[in-house]
Formats: sequence, structure tokens, C-alpha cells
Amino acid sequence: MKSKKSFLLLTSILCLGLSLFVSGCTSKASASNGLDPNSSDPQKRWGIDKLVIVLMPGEDSENVIETRNIFDEALSERLMGLPVEEYRATDYSAMTEAMRNGFAHVGQFGPFAYTHAADRAGAEAMVVSGTDGSHGYYSYFITHVDSDIYSIADLEGCSFGFVDPESASGNIVPSNEILNHYQETHPDLTFDDLHVNGKFFNAATFTGSHPNSIQGVYRRDIDAGGVTSNTYNTQVRNGLIDPALIRIFHVSPLIPASPYAIQKELPQELKDMIKQFFLDWDDEDYWESRLPGARYIEVDDSEFAYTRELRDKFDLQN
Repeated sequence: MKSKKSFLLLTSILCLGLSLFVSGCTSKASASNGLDPNSSDPQKRWGIDKLVIVLMPGEDSENVIETRNIFDEALSERLMGLPVEEYRATDYSAMTEAMRNGFAHVGQFGPFAYTHAADRAGAEAMVVSGTDGSHGYYSYFITHVDSDIYSIADLEGCSFGFVDPESASGNIVPSNEILNHYQETHPDLTFDDLHVNGKFFNAATFTGSHPNSIQGVYRRDIDAGGVTSNTYNTQVRNGLIDPALIRIFHVSPLIPASPYAIQKELPQELKDMIKQFFLDWDDEDYWESRLPGARYIEVDDSEFAYTRELRDKFDLQN
């Protein structure tokens, strides 16, 4: 139970960021009184004033912001003129709370955060981005090329940057990989130990986002970190880091891709229309700025059994 208590303490602290997140909303995006399925007014038809999409913590380039605006405008048009707004959350817990409290209807969750959103906020996995019909990504363990870290075996006593308590590739999977490696030589090492200064790492910190972890390693503010391969590759592609100065010293097993999930209590017609819009979306500029050649692929809850297994293994539940 120690892991569970420590994890919940961390997520409770992070939920304080929710007030900052929702302050950007001009009105609560919750259901209106009554529904009229025959109305040509989308707000009366589906009972919401606007469709709110919450995105994972991170940083956007100007091109990503521009293509998101185009995406939102096209989605609004498909939804009979229903306004569409997007917000980037302060942390993963804030995303779940936004959906649970009616401030968001669609969320782009990490695969671990999604399992909590499904349980706590009624989130239903809808689509993921992928290429050639397949999807998924990896946790990259990275360090500066000038460091003395060449494998997980070299991590003890270093400083390490985790991303967020609910990040699969930035916390849960890296922690699992480290514990698996040290299970024979450090049989008493626990999940909690990895996140307490001086227990295993000289310093362990949550950076708040994958770009923060990458830049922290790049600037040598931290010795090493675990990050999603998607964000790492995007930063390389956009010229934000020189890959010659970063060493990828370990790669995790394949992790299920981060899903867009929708609130299950929304009218089925609206859910079906939103999902189909994602599946139809083929704007080349949009995909070039994210994952060239990708498209949205339909998924369901069963595809996240691996992240649920890790959640149960470390007792990181409600």
C-alpha cells in the first residue's frame, strides 16, 4: 500500500493545477437542460454549449498550433457549427478531473493516464495515431553523449528525470524497466524508492513534460531521463536538439499509443460523428508536423491491458 499512498499524494498535489487549467474556460462545458434530437441547433440537439478537447501536457510549435486550429474549425463544421475549443492541460491528473467534472468531452491521454480516466471519468478509447495500420511507441532512456551512462546498470547514484506520475513512457514503464534490471542485485528496491532522492537516484524529479525531460538531458541539468520516442523524434525533426549529443542507452518494449478518448455519457450520435471525423482526417500538413504518414486508427479499451497490468503491479489505482 505504500506505493499507492505515495502515488495518490503526488497526483493530489498535481490536481492543484486543475484550477489553472479550467480558468481558461469561459463557461463550463457541461450538458445543457434537455435534448432535442431533431433540432438543427447542435447545442439543443446534443445538450452541450461547445465541444472541449483537452490535450496532454507539452509544448506546441507554431505549425502544430496552426494545424490544430484548422482541425478544430473543420470539426466544428462537421458538427453542425458546434464550437470546438482545445486546451493543453497542466498535467495528466488535471485532464482526468476536467473530463470527470464536465469541463472536457474529449481528451488525448497517455496510455496509463487513460486507464485512470476510464475508471474515474467515464472515458472511452476512440482512436490513436499510427502508420500502416499499426500504432505504439517506446520509452527511450536518454543521457548526454558526454556522460558515463551507457546502460541501465550505470544509473544508480545519478540524477533522473521522470515526466509525470501518470506518464507511461515517462514514469511507469521506465520504473518497471529499472526494477526488472535490478531485481537480483537490489531485491528490496521498490517503485517508491526510485522517486525519493537518495534511495536509488541521487536526485529524482518530475519534469512535467517530455520536452522538459529531453531538454533537461540536453542541457545536462539531469543525468538521464525516460521519454516517449514520439516526442524525441519530433524534437530531432524540428531541429530542437542535435541527436549527436544525445545517447539513447535503453529502449522499452512497445507501449500502446496515446488514445483520444471521449466521455461515454455524450449522445451516441455525437460520439459517432466525432469518431468518424478523426478517422477521416487526412490533412497532410497536420500529419507532417506530428507523425509523417500517420492517420487516426480505431481502438478500444482492451488494447490497454499492458498499462493496466503495470498499474496493478505497482498498486497505482484509485
